[in-house]
Amino acid sequence: MHQFRLAIFAILLTAMASAVQADVQEDFFKAVQSGKAKELTQQMRPELLVEIDVPVLTAWMNAINDRLGPFKSIQQTGTTSEGGLTNPIKTSEATIQFERGTASSTLKTMGGKLIGFNVTSNELGDDWFKGPTETKLYEELGQTFIKRFLGGQTDEAYAMCHPALQQAIDAEAFAQMSQQIRENAGALKSTTFTDSHMDISDDGQYLLLNYNINCAEATGTCEIKIQFVGMKGHLLGYDFE
Repeated sequence: MHQFRLAIFAILLTAMASAVQADVQEDFFKAVQSGKAKELTQQMRPELLVEIDVPVLTAWMNAINDRLGPFKSIQQTGTTSEGGLTNPIKTSEATIQFERGTASSTLKTMGGKLIGFNVTSNELGDDWFKGPTETKLYEELGQTFIKRFLGGQTDEAYAMCHPALQQAIDAEAFAQMSQQIRENAGALKSTTFTDSHMDISDDGQYLLLNYNINCAEATGTCEIKIQFVGMKGHLLGYDFE
């Protein structure tokens, strides 16, 4: 009798856990369907938020909605929990039925907040990213980099560079380049953003931003290269002329 009750209790706990994880999936895709990035970012923990740029997340949400349409149903396919008693990481796996296709969804949560997600779908494909929905974030990043680089704040400017760029030029050579430009051009007076365009090729997805630079003794231009990896743009290159 006790064994039977324990078995029923275990079944109930499993069913409750599956229902909770299904709610996580439903909340996630309701937010996606809203088209509002804030609805989704408020479900995320800080450590996930720092890995995501809102203009890229919004582009992804738009692609889901445009290519797959509204979601119709959720079939839970797996739930796991790991990490002990204090900060368990829960993984929810599900098949999502949309109006125009299906997707496999894996959501990882800790403390009820997302720490990771992966959604794959043949209908979505791997060519959904055509560029961020707006570029102001990257325009300002480029402005900050130029001001630091030409203002002698080379440590701060270098820290903004992606590790791949730091491997191509070490901190000492970076600082020397900054000093040489400042000696030739004089103090920075102003920078003006002029235009940007996407460059999508087999080797990556890039946003190229152009600036006019006005220094005390010379004028010139700078092109900033942003590469998108995952859902974040990284400063991967610069070209002063």
